[in-house]
Amino acid sequence: MIVTLDIFSGRRNPSWMLSDKKAKELADRIAHRAVALADSEDGGHILGFRGLVVAATGDADGGDVLPSAFRIGGAAAPDVQALQAGRRALTADETDDTVRWLLATGAHAIGDHLAAAVHEDVEASLRGLREAEPAAEAIEESERDLGAAAAACLIANTRCNPAFWNTAAVQPHNNCYNYAMNYRSDTFAQPGRISGHPNSVMACPQVGAAANWDGCTAVCNGSNKNVALVIWPGVDYHWYRRHAEGFWGHKPGSTAARNVDNANQLINGSTRTPANCNRGSYTVFCGYRFSPTGMRVR
Repeated sequence: MIVTLDIFSGRRNPSWMLSDKKAKELADRIAHRAVALADSEDGGHILGFRGLVVAATGDADGGDVLPSAFRIGGAAAPDVQALQAGRRALTADETDDTVRWLLATGAHAIGDHLAAAVHEDVEASLRGLREAEPAAEAIEESERDLGAAAAACLIANTRCNPAFWNTAAVQPHNNCYNYAMNYRSDTFAQPGRISGHPNSVMACPQVGAAANWDGCTAVCNGSNKNVALVIWPGVDYHWYRRHAEGFWGHKPGSTAARNVDNANQLINGSTRTPANCNRGSYTVFCGYRFSPTGMRVR
């Protein structure tokens, strides 16, 4: 079995293989219990920890013990058909215990730094924490900053078209950077890669500099789209794009494109923006930037 930690937006999610012994132990833990489908979208729109996806490496029939691919943790709901068939879902304590056990099996793939950040995010998701509503003055300030910058150039924000991104051929292979720059590369694009200046430091100056080389800068010249960058300090980055309708859209990693935040609230561009919406662990707002019309990424 392969386990994938579904957590990143810009970077690829880490995966690791379970040994036969560990796979059997997992099966014993959750045999004949209702679990969420691997591609479940229930609660899968958030930034941060979205659960652990477990998938079989071959097409051998696992019988009624386990499905071939399923999700543990996060906000995804157990399969309704399984519940109707009389299988009960894991309790919160059982889910918590299984998530922590699975994370321990992947310590070599996650690393100490990421493991600490992941455990903190998992703990927050289990407590159901939500960020406090942003102060009115903070909202006004962020909107004023964006308006002042946008007034200096031609803004050509496009209408929202999630149907383009949320297909089997496109969704798994394009991330937040692809979506924000509005370019499908099918390469899980990274800031700086197409310009020959890749970056591995997850901080505003470094990710911003890499994007600068690609053409996405804090200075507006010609026709541009409004975009915004946020950071999970030392762990990951995330991008948003403003649409012609006025709201902001984004695409967390390989998940579907949407226009709501971690609290499932519309990022409406007035009272809720990338600067103050619920972003989970992506706590650092780096600022608004400009993506030139026709910009490419890789």
